[in-house]
Amino acid sequence: MRCVLILLSFLICGKLLQADSSPSRIAAVVNNSLITKADLMNRLRFAAISSGLEPTLANLEKIKPQMLRVMIDELLQLNLGREFGIEISPKNIKEAIKDIELNNGMPEGTITQMMNENNIPLKVFEDQIKAQLIWVVFIREKYPLKTLEDQVRKKFTQNVLPSLQIADWEIDQELKAQTAKGSKTQFHLAEIFIPVDHSGQEESAKNNISQLIEELQKGAHFSALAQQFSQSATAAQGGDMGWLSEDQLDPIVAEALAHMEPGQLSVPLRTSQGFVIIAFIERKLPGADGQIFLTMQQALFPFPKDVTEEKAREIMTAAEAIFQKVKSCPDLEKLAKDVNPSVSLHLTENESLSNFPAPLQKIINSLEINQTSQPLLTQEGALLITICNKKHQKTENFTREDAQNLIISRKHSLLGARELRDLRRHAFIDIRM
Repeated sequence: MRCVLILLSFLICGKLLQADSSPSRIAAVVNNSLITKADLMNRLRFAAISSGLEPTLANLEKIKPQMLRVMIDELLQLNLGREFGIEISPKNIKEAIKDIELNNGMPEGTITQMMNENNIPLKVFEDQIKAQLIWVVFIREKYPLKTLEDQVRKKFTQNVLPSLQIADWEIDQELKAQTAKGSKTQFHLAEIFIPVDHSGQEESAKNNISQLIEELQKGAHFSALAQQFSQSATAAQGGDMGWLSEDQLDPIVAEALAHMEPGQLSVPLRTSQGFVIIAFIERKLPGADGQIFLTMQQALFPFPKDVTEEKAREIMTAAEAIFQKVKSCPDLEKLAKDVNPSVSLHLTENESLSNFPAPLQKIINSLEINQTSQPLLTQEGALLITICNKKHQKTENFTREDAQNLIISRKHSLLGARELRDLRRHAFIDIRM
């Protein structure tokens, strides 16, 4: 999975706000370090530009509390890196920025150019990446994978360091779970997560997540907001959670998905760990071996306004007659136009089957190339679908090494959340906003 994911939008409405002209003014004190109001304003402007928000003072004020909370976490991570001598070279940071641009189809140097054009110091983004990389290195070095022999040997040494051990049964269980996924509905999701570590944070976390959902409803890019504001391990991937079966989901999330379709956002959900917004990206039905991509011709025979039952039946009968004659996609287009000039035609090209509603997926997936569906009754009219092309993209074999790496990543994420929670708890944090 990509180490960092962020979508950048360069269509900026209105004049960008300039950074606070008094950089010595303090937004927060974190142990022996400071976050100035200028630091905060630069980061807010960058977050607004990268997520497609209009960077007005009103918009920035709304997202300021959550951004400050994220910056406090990052400063704790940067300070931890200095304490433990974790070096992230300028070359590593440049490569990470290059990866971001490459993964999002941007020419090399696009991000630097964007920040220069808007008078935002590149260090704003470099420090964010540096904090992410330091945290990955810290967790991996503090909790390295050890063999059973290493674990036994540790019992006879005095300085016992924490570590990971993955048993064969865990790998077997993961392989079994991955195999069983084929018989279950799977969901491709992304998240924006705001933790609640104690009851005193409940109200502020709720306000922060509500503000983020408001910005998403205005058109902000989900992955960019996740990368800037989410406080889970998935933030580095723009909130992408990958493919999950229902039994892998938090029950609260599973309940919300039961009332959603691909392409929709959930309302803010309160889980046991905090608040989360879920983006429902795709759905994969049971038995789907890899992904299926379709090119298909659709013909909608529209119902007139205030259609009667008799008229609807007449249109459905006409569509049924065409269904009997269609042998290919060009056939559907020609016959539909001949019978009803007001027919609405739409050619869908190379579309993933998982992007369609579940009931429609079952119908489409049952059709072969050049086969047409029975007329489908919709609110708008009678719908015919002919499959022009169907391509299967096989899923790569899931190996024991893949299983082990997935378990390591999962355990490191949980340990990282715990370590960061402890860092916050033991830090001196004085917010002056």
